[in-house]
Amino acid sequence: MDAIYIILAIPVFILSILIELAYDRYRRTGLYNFADTISCLSCGVGQQILLPFTGMLGLWVYQVVQARCGLFTISPSALWAWVVMFLIDDFLYYLYHWGSHRVNILWATHAVHHQSEEYNLSVALRQSWFTSLTSWVFYLPLALLGFPLLMFVIVRTFNTLYQFWIHTRAVGKLGFLESFLNTPSHHRVHHGINPKYIDRNHAGILIIWDKLLGTFQQEEEEPVYGTVKPLASFNPVWANFAELERLWDISCRTRRLRDKIWIWFAPPEWHPADLGGVVVIPQASRATQRKYQVSQPLGVSLYTVLSFAVLLAASTLFIYIAPNLSPALQLLCIAHLVVGLAACSALEEGKSWGKTVELMRFVALLGSLPLIPAVYQLGVLTTIAVHLTLFALLRRGKALSLDQVSPL
Repeated sequence: MDAIYIILAIPVFILSILIELAYDRYRRTGLYNFADTISCLSCGVGQQILLPFTGMLGLWVYQVVQARCGLFTISPSALWAWVVMFLIDDFLYYLYHWGSHRVNILWATHAVHHQSEEYNLSVALRQSWFTSLTSWVFYLPLALLGFPLLMFVIVRTFNTLYQFWIHTRAVGKLGFLESFLNTPSHHRVHHGINPKYIDRNHAGILIIWDKLLGTFQQEEEEPVYGTVKPLASFNPVWANFAELERLWDISCRTRRLRDKIWIWFAPPEWHPADLGGVVVIPQASRATQRKYQVSQPLGVSLYTVLSFAVLLAASTLFIYIAPNLSPALQLLCIAHLVVGLAACSALEEGKSWGKTVELMRFVALLGSLPLIPAVYQLGVLTTIAVHLTLFALLRRGKALSLDQVSPL
């Protein structure tokens, strides 16, 4: 997605989440958990700021394949070309999404999107930082057919944006639309860990692929959300590495060389025989689910949300100016932002290292000031001053978490 579209989409995403949050608080439906929401948004921010490094390979390969191996010359001015590309792209997304649930190395990145035990619009933004390193392979047939890169980016962006609104519990079933579109009801099933809901409804926009290929499941009782093995953490960095660590651990512990290799390509439920064999998916119910919860004093929660707001603004600016920065300075900015996101989660989870990392981040930022273009130095100094002022809130506030404060 081009930087300008990302910047334009961010306010729409945030406003939509705030509207759903207000609805949640008014109806007291419990759709949101503060720490979980910050974690989801942090995953989304991380994905976007890393795209200059993770997304370029796929776009470059697509362009090379289309230019050198494209079977046809397809003009973007032809309406039929957009319709055909939309259908093929949506089907290829289905294949990629299905593969991401059936191949461990793909699941290791896609699992990030499923780790939240909530289901709301913020979960739509909970994306893996490394998906772009693998997903591009599935779209090469479009390049081989000759669809230009610009068309691919536009159609893929539209498909991605469509999927934002279906991550909600506030919308019920939608009548005849359920027969051909991916809807909130269909996608709630996809996020369920009930055995009958596992690996169902992989659609992007059109649910017809699931119905044709036998992976469709109607929503019956409301699903239990999350992953079969809960992440039990709100740290966005750990969220993106947890599954990779699990696969590495299994690969190291199993005895047979074949199993050491196969674990990376096997389905997620498969385990080597010497480590217990195939995992049976347990029954799940909302009544017995014990969600991972944290509760911090109000001062901590206020600091976390305000600090995240500053990081979000800084990330938006970074996305806009990144093409004008050197790779080294881009990496420096990314490191600062990622450490800030991790520190937010650490503070909210009551980790002892959270405050230390925050202070070290500001010291490192001051030390890096000479490397930052002069036009942004005042903004950086202002950001540091704001953060240090907010840092005082950590020593204030009653024993009350932000989740317990009603905005009404």
